[in-house]
Amino acid sequence: MDKLEKEILKRVSYMNNSKWFRLLTEMRDTEINIQSAYIKFLLNDRKYKFHLGGFNTNGFGDVSELGPFRYKEIEWILIPERHETERWNRNEKLTSEFFFQPIEKIEQIIKNMGLLEYEITEEGLRIFGYK
Repeated sequence: MDKLEKEILKRVSYMNNSKWFRLLTEMRDTEINIQSAYIKFLLNDRKYKFHLGGFNTNGFGDVSELGPFRYKEIEWILIPERHETERWNRNEKLTSEFFFQPIEKIEQIIKNMGLLEYEITEEGLRIFGYK
């Protein structure tokens, strides 16, 4: 048994491949535009910024610097309500642009699916794969 499987056995699982795929597909199909998301993996204490595109029935393809990964590796995904885009003119920082992300629409999708574990905090909407 590998390290990931041992860690999974210690946790309560809330998601599986079909639930992740259904949720992400529903978000894409309802044209929910997510500019900023973070992910935390079971075997790593860091959270990573990543893009919600490039998924299939088993996980994510080669997305950004994270490379491919399977849904079962995801501890949680966090979607902030507010996304900041920093603007620069050479070495001078300009006023940032802020975009609000429709986490209430994502919450409605989650409620319609049922049996998914999530929370909304000041950080945003966190969807749990495991707790």
